[in-house]
Amino acid sequence: MASTTVNAACACKSFEYQIQYPQSSLPIDRALCICNRCRKNSGSCGQSHIPIPPDHIVDPSRYQLTKYAITENHDRYFCSTCGAHVLTQVKAAKRWSITTGVLESTEGIVNWTGCKYTEGSLDGGISIWLKDIVGRDGNVKPLKSWAGQDDEPPITDGSLTQTTSIKPEISTDARLTAACHCGGVKFSISRPDEGSKAAVSSFPDLMYPFHEKKEANPNNESWWLRANDKKYVAGLCACPSCRFNSGYEIQPWAFVPKCNLLKENGKILDFNIGTLKRYSSSAGVMREFCSVCGATVFWHNDARPSVIDVSVGLLDPEEGARAEGWLDWWTERVSFQELAVSTSLIASLERGLRIWGREEGLKKDRE
Repeated sequence: MASTTVNAACACKSFEYQIQYPQSSLPIDRALCICNRCRKNSGSCGQSHIPIPPDHIVDPSRYQLTKYAITENHDRYFCSTCGAHVLTQVKAAKRWSITTGVLESTEGIVNWTGCKYTEGSLDGGISIWLKDIVGRDGNVKPLKSWAGQDDEPPITDGSLTQTTSIKPEISTDARLTAACHCGGVKFSISRPDEGSKAAVSSFPDLMYPFHEKKEANPNNESWWLRANDKKYVAGLCACPSCRFNSGYEIQPWAFVPKCNLLKENGKILDFNIGTLKRYSSSAGVMREFCSVCGATVFWHNDARPSVIDVSVGLLDPEEGARAEGWLDWWTERVSFQELAVSTSLIASLERGLRIWGREEGLKKDRE
């Protein structure tokens, strides 16, 4: 029987695995799960796993992995060194799956169908940007959204994008809380203030693609502040480093000055909180994750110490997963989209972001 071999690895390579999929089983339908539990457990905007064939031996004890029981019947495994989510097991069914972000290839392996469990996001989360996708045959097909599991009837377009009328407080005393799934990492974000403008950072790839070599910020513009300095810029990243360190294709980051990141006692955060663990993904680059549940938490580097990337999936906004009362989403680009493995998915995401950005701009013009 013809088969396709797929290799998988985490960022530090302490987990490496090879899978042979029967050609007849491909591609595998998969929807991104954007439920609160998955967002909090990963820090991402959506998790995805595909099944490992039952004839494959899966022995987590062979690797340096940490097990986290996200439910009584559901264990997730992440790399103890770099934090990448790699395996998941449904214990009752003795069924193993692997995260799609650690696969060396997904085109022809995964057939992206949309987003599931959107109801818990309150505002539709990332699903509002994933409307259609170009298949391997070149034809465009719609992507669906499900309020719950993806074996239920899909919801109608837009029915979950405005499900709450809660508006966050704009006062300078307001705080946006954040926590991982196990609660081992907790912190809060304050509204931008004068200290926020004093931060220093070059422009990110989100705004100026790395290959254009325009990342400098000679006038020290406060690009991380938006909406008359009342919100922070947020964006989506598809770079290999984020993918192999998280285990998932899409990493949502909010760019927040360090002076606006607070510990539970109100003091400025110092990266020594709770169950936080650090991994240096390259020289001078640090990533923090929860050592208990594996959630990606922060990214920062020596060249940009005063502006920190914060995983949006950990935020606790009352108005919805996109936290639009606090964040202004950059819609012109998915960061490092040129290096994406799931090229069709990321192209769909970037296309949807741009359309949504134009529509939101028109709404503001009419207000």
